[in-house]
Amino acid sequence: MQNANINMSLEQVKKFNIPTTPGCYQFYNGRGEIIYIGKAANLKSRILSYWRASANHAPAKNKMLQEIKKIAWLVADSEIEALLLEANLIKKHQPYYNVLLRDDKRFAYIKISTEDEIPGVFITRRIDKSGKYFGPFISSLAARETIRAIRKIWPYCNMKQTQKRPCFYYQIGRCLGICAGKVSRQEYMRLVIKPLILFLEGKKGKIITNYQSRITNLEKNNDDGASNGELARLKFELKNMKQALDHARVLSVGEKYANDVVELAKLLNLPKVPARIEGYDIANIFGREAVGSMVVFSSGEPDKNEYRKFKIKIGQGRANDVGMLEEVLERRFRHSSPPDKGELEGVLWRKNNPLSSPLIRGENWPLPDLIIVDGGKVHLNASLRVLKKQKLEIAAIAISKGLGLRSSAAPDKLFFPGESKPLELPLASPALHLIKRARDEAHRFAIGYHRRLRSREKFK
Repeated sequence: MQNANINMSLEQVKKFNIPTTPGCYQFYNGRGEIIYIGKAANLKSRILSYWRASANHAPAKNKMLQEIKKIAWLVADSEIEALLLEANLIKKHQPYYNVLLRDDKRFAYIKISTEDEIPGVFITRRIDKSGKYFGPFISSLAARETIRAIRKIWPYCNMKQTQKRPCFYYQIGRCLGICAGKVSRQEYMRLVIKPLILFLEGKKGKIITNYQSRITNLEKNNDDGASNGELARLKFELKNMKQALDHARVLSVGEKYANDVVELAKLLNLPKVPARIEGYDIANIFGREAVGSMVVFSSGEPDKNEYRKFKIKIGQGRANDVGMLEEVLERRFRHSSPPDKGELEGVLWRKNNPLSSPLIRGENWPLPDLIIVDGGKVHLNASLRVLKKQKLEIAAIAISKGLGLRSSAAPDKLFFPGESKPLELPLASPALHLIKRARDEAHRFAIGYHRRLRSREKFK
């Protein structure tokens, strides 16, 4: 990223070494806030255009120009990357003038219709419970450019049902012919849809590793040369794929996670985007070998170095999950100073606050911005009791599935402080994705520790 502090004049802007390559640019105000994000095929030309005498801006844009105190830019390898980067950055930062100047109808998503007889790839402006979605993009051009590049690698079909004759794209080599039964749905999912989803999720490395593994296996087991044709085809596809992926890069998994955090902050009406999220779960069998887990997400991504596990100390075989959760949270907050206090100052603070637990010296864990617990209303209330006792103002929610519903498609219920009824979010909700990931990761971590303890007990 390059940046420059500027005065608002064309001559001043010309003095900075703005590249002529594709990329994204950000305008900052005097408080260091991003107020506008845009993309360009030629960064220098686009940025200078804002200050040219011939520019005829709307009043809102003229007001924006008066507020700009700094320009920053990110160089992209291609115009399509600049388009994708713009979509991601706007969703992440929600700049004031992007929100003010935008037309909501311009926002587009890429949808993979996984529920259709023939899963296809489409551009849409609506998100419902079916399918997988990627975006949003600030303009439909970004989405169109992306799926145009994708089709050169994975020839998907947009016919929703099979028919007698193959579609037009089959005739020009851009469809495998699933529309006319040339390949099975299972084969189509394996060859086209699954790798395409990985690509849109930013898992390019996994796709390439799978290709390289198949090539290696064929080379080892191809003594009679019977698979030479397939081997050559895989090598050719891998070479072309690498070129296409390098040219048409899409949002990384990390960037998507960062977007999910922004959506979560909006949903919970948090004063800021949560930098640290902690997820908690309890695992036991009838109260025995009971353990608790704490997982940490930083900027939407798991931070496994911060994970902690707890062996329940009280009530083994007697205490219920709610009591166990309270114990885990009590012990967790013994490792943290109050907000804005160091370890020594925190010890003195706790001395004057008898309801608070003593700080464990040398182990000062950062306080979370949000707590997510696996459970229902009673588990949320248990968390709130601990937070109140510790005099901590930390947001907390609980997530659970309906009684007896444990499948991935079962609706999740979210419990909020002060709300009597739970909330059910759409399956495509980015905020729900993050909440479920924290819950599932806490569950996985707790179960793993619980099983290790059980194995040790059996061995004894």
